[in-house]
Amino acid sequence: MKCCFCINLRTATLFLAVLGTITHLYGALILTAMSDEFEDGDSGTVFGLTMYSYLSGLACLAGAIGVIKHNAKHLRLFSGFYWVDLALHMVFSVASAFLFFSMHSEVCEQIVHEAPKDEPIDMETCESAYIGSAWVITIAMAINLLLKLHFAFAIHSYMLQVKQEENQEGSFVQQEAIVVGYPVASPPAYNDVKKEAIFVAGKEFVPNEKK
Repeated sequence: MKCCFCINLRTATLFLAVLGTITHLYGALILTAMSDEFEDGDSGTVFGLTMYSYLSGLACLAGAIGVIKHNAKHLRLFSGFYWVDLALHMVFSVASAFLFFSMHSEVCEQIVHEAPKDEPIDMETCESAYIGSAWVITIAMAINLLLKLHFAFAIHSYMLQVKQEENQEGSFVQQEAIVVGYPVASPPAYNDVKKEAIFVAGKEFVPNEKK
C-alpha cells in the first residue's frame, strides 16, 4: 500500500509528522505571543487552542521519532492523534457548513444595508453570490476531510507494518535464544555389547573368559 498511490508509507508518514510538528508548534507559539491581545471573554478559547496546538505538535514529533527509530509505540500515539484530529475537523466542517447555509439571509441583509448608494446590491444577487461561495467552501472542506481520512489510513497502515516487523524480530530472537540455551545432547555411547547366549543340551553355555 502507498500513500496517494505513489509515495511509500514510511516517507508519507515522516512527511506528515514533520509538517504537523512545524505547523502546530508554530501556531502554538503565535497564539502564545498574541494571547494578551484577545479580550477576557476569548481567553478561555485561546488557551484551549494553544494547548491543543502544543499537544498536537508533540504528538506529531513522536510520530517523526517513531518513523526514524522504527518504533511502533510512538507511531501508535501519532496515529491516534491523527484520528482524533480528523474527528474534530469533521465536526467543525459540518457545523461550519450548517452555519454558512443558515445565515445567508442575515448576512445579505447587513451587506445590502451597508452597501454604498452609488453601488447598490439587491438581496437576490447577494444571496446567490453568498450561497455559491458557501458551496465552494463546503466542497473544499469535504476534499480536505477526504485527504485527511486517506492520510489517517496511511499512517495507521504503516504503524501496523512496523508493529508486525517488531513482532517478527522478537519471535526470531526468542527462537534463537531457545536454540542456543538448550543444545541437543548427543546420545550415550555403549561400550558393552551384550553377547548372544549359547545353549547346549537345553542349558546355557558360559565359556570361560580369560583373566
